[in-house]
Amino acid sequence: MHTSTSFKTAFLIFVAVIFFVFLLGFQIKAQSPATNPVHLPSDWSHRHVVFSKPANYAQAWNLQNEPRYIHQYIRQHASTVLPLAAPQRPADEEQNLESGQVEQLEESGGEPGEGEVHKDWAVSLGAGAFLGASQFPAKFTFDVNVAPRCPADYVVFTTSKVGSATTPSIVAFDNLYSTQPAAGGFCNHAGPSVKWAYNTNLAGDTTGITMTSPVLSGDGKKVAYVESRTNANGGSILHLLKFKPGNTVTIQGTIAAPASPDTVMLAGQAWNNTNCPPLNSCVANIVFQGAQPATLSSPFYNYATDELYVGDDSGVLHKFTGVFLGTPTEVTTGGWPIMVHAGSVLTSPVLDLATSKNIFMGDNSGRVSFVKEVGSTVGSCAAGAPPCLGSVSQSLTGSIVDGPILDVSTQRILVIDGTETSANHGSMFQFDTALTTASKVVVKIGGNLTRATDILHAGTFDDAYFSSGPAAGHFYTCGKDPNFNNRPAIYQFSFNAAGVLQTTGIPTPLIALTSNSLAGDACSPVSELKNGAVDRIFFSIAGNALPPNAGTAKGCPTGQGCVAMIVLGGTWPPASTTAGIAAPFRPGAGQSGAGGSSGIVVDNVGTGAQQSNIYYTYRVNSTAAVPCNGIQNVGCAVKATQSALQ
Repeated sequence: MHTSTSFKTAFLIFVAVIFFVFLLGFQIKAQSPATNPVHLPSDWSHRHVVFSKPANYAQAWNLQNEPRYIHQYIRQHASTVLPLAAPQRPADEEQNLESGQVEQLEESGGEPGEGEVHKDWAVSLGAGAFLGASQFPAKFTFDVNVAPRCPADYVVFTTSKVGSATTPSIVAFDNLYSTQPAAGGFCNHAGPSVKWAYNTNLAGDTTGITMTSPVLSGDGKKVAYVESRTNANGGSILHLLKFKPGNTVTIQGTIAAPASPDTVMLAGQAWNNTNCPPLNSCVANIVFQGAQPATLSSPFYNYATDELYVGDDSGVLHKFTGVFLGTPTEVTTGGWPIMVHAGSVLTSPVLDLATSKNIFMGDNSGRVSFVKEVGSTVGSCAAGAPPCLGSVSQSLTGSIVDGPILDVSTQRILVIDGTETSANHGSMFQFDTALTTASKVVVKIGGNLTRATDILHAGTFDDAYFSSGPAAGHFYTCGKDPNFNNRPAIYQFSFNAAGVLQTTGIPTPLIALTSNSLAGDACSPVSELKNGAVDRIFFSIAGNALPPNAGTAKGCPTGQGCVAMIVLGGTWPPASTTAGIAAPFRPGAGQSGAGGSSGIVVDNVGTGAQQSNIYYTYRVNSTAAVPCNGIQNVGCAVKATQSALQ
């Protein structure tokens, strides 16, 4: 009887999961822009909360409650959902999106040659305006059911500059799928258009800068980001911006003359048509409790509950509610905000919504910690009841600059410690979601010397890890050549079926990306996207690539930074990177010089001209050797075709 009951339960779960998967696929394919478009936001957090293939039907059923799981499903299956490119009219002639009409126009633009990643456009953000090595732009796809939309799909960049009448705090571009300088591509446009640009610094606020990654609402109508100020200057501010709606090419503001939002919402005001008129741009500004700077932590948005978490530079984790849909407020009761590690600069936090209900973060002292949110079932409190600081933390020996990467399915996190001072001189660590010492796994990714400038950033899993399970996939990260002090190298790591990081049989990393005479600065984080049958990773190196045929950085010009691509699937390591494109390098801008790119965000899959891309900023101002659309000494936003090689 017991066996029969168990079988029936398992069968019902199986049927429910199959129904869920079928329903999800049906909804994605069947909906039209005129009814319920399927939006897809992509920001830094979508690469830090991931889902390998569920181990069983019950786990798959549970994961449907996590919106990022749905986002990942859509992203992985977009090649079976997204139709072949239906060319469009130029953006300024397209019909209103609510009509659901897709007009047609003849395509133009071709594919680049072997060894190249084609740079479609580069746009000046102004001098000194760029994202840091560990920060990402955010991309919004209006509807995965149809071909990309020229005025509705957009990418957002913060500028790391003080907002003013001549300098935006944040800017977005549309007409993304275009060429430059001549009009062409899917959007038949000469480069992108400024969708909007805003100065959101408060009146009299002349010191606050937007240094970290932006995050998007699920419908793409609002964006959240942090302006950092010192304690003496008032502390950091969470900005919640609703940009001015419209389908014209430039809705509000330009790079040279950013707009101020039409309406500044007052404390305690809810998002409604009275407080924020429908045709206005609006901003809500919330100063962090404790008035501390926040220079490293990007906000993490919980799509399921409309809540947001962000850390500050004094070791405190903050929580905000009613972020995009209710009354934006910082929670200052019931234990919030929570001191995680006094005096430490926190990384971006990562929430495990579906399973443990824990929030994970590192800090600049090398400590990894977790906070138990209400409903947490894993670990115990250091004191009291959830929400609370977890009773266990792990003290590494270096400095952690990127938030942990959480696989919700395996309940394990990966942490990169780039300046770890043990014999490894840089390590990757794995823990379970209780941070138990018994779960700790360590692999070396460092060179033969530890220096404070040897900052290492987060890596990425390949598609096989998600689609076929941990044992079938790999993790790629940029560490250091084990035979040199500070030469970047790309590592490949494996896992067993339970998702445990393997410490033996690690293949040789891809080395000789740069020379040893001027060892490169940190790589950017590594990003991944599978387009059709081809899985690729993308990353940048700061500069000084070896001359052609003398190293492994194919397509990377000597003496410059480089954004590189590797096609996965063959024997590791490959003979070289598959392709590369120049980025600026400035010797002397730091111990090893500086250059390369910010974090790289990817967008659509598809084979149409300029539809499938990567987005990033230079990490330094453009140069004579690598200008920004012909302009020197400016920060630069770039789009390149990610499907350059098949």
